[in-house]
Amino acid sequence: MRMFTRLLLVAIPLLFAAPMAGAQDGPLRQTGVEAEATAADGVQARTQAHAQARRAAFARLAAAIGATPPSLSDAQIEAMVASLIIEQERITQTRYSGRLTVVFNGAAVRGVLGGAVPLGGGLAAPNPLAGTPANNFIEVSTSFASLNHWLDLRRRMLAAGPVASVDILAIAVDGARLRLGLRVPATEAAAQLASNGVVLAPPGLGDDGWRVGLGGG
Repeated sequence: MRMFTRLLLVAIPLLFAAPMAGAQDGPLRQTGVEAEATAADGVQARTQAHAQARRAAFARLAAAIGATPPSLSDAQIEAMVASLIIEQERITQTRYSGRLTVVFNGAAVRGVLGGAVPLGGGLAAPNPLAGTPANNFIEVSTSFASLNHWLDLRRRMLAAGPVASVDILAIAVDGARLRLGLRVPATEAAAQLASNGVVLAPPGLGDDGWRVGLGGG
């Protein structure tokens, strides 16, 4: 993996191929949610776009069950999200566009919208950490051999209970510098990530910092 001396988004746009579209798996899983924003830099644009996508997905969920959603802040909506899955995204220096799958925590949404919210669709027993905001942030580096390798790593991290967010600070064709928002201390997160096939390694002697990657790769 090439070393990153500065945390800069690469100037060339990156287009991530979308997986095959599947069933909605109930209103708690909203697929194909469009996310677009322009800001001072790509990181800010991505943050804004993801917030807009979560809000749009929540509006879809409410409409699907015939509920009238209350006025909520971006943070309140984010707290109800169990996972955010990237179907496709394109990042430049100032713009972000993508398509996301937003999976809501059924119990959290039920507390806001009432008993019409189903708890099925594989979410009957949500991870106890889901919906809890990040209280610890670390910067990590990773390397990958292919786009599918990167997408699998990202999917596994976002599906893990300790991980609240995965923000791209810099990315190239063979590696990335990331900012992980964790719900638990990093050492505790590392132990739990292992069950998802993800290795989160602390800095070692002479290392640049935390590293993350797929187990065995």
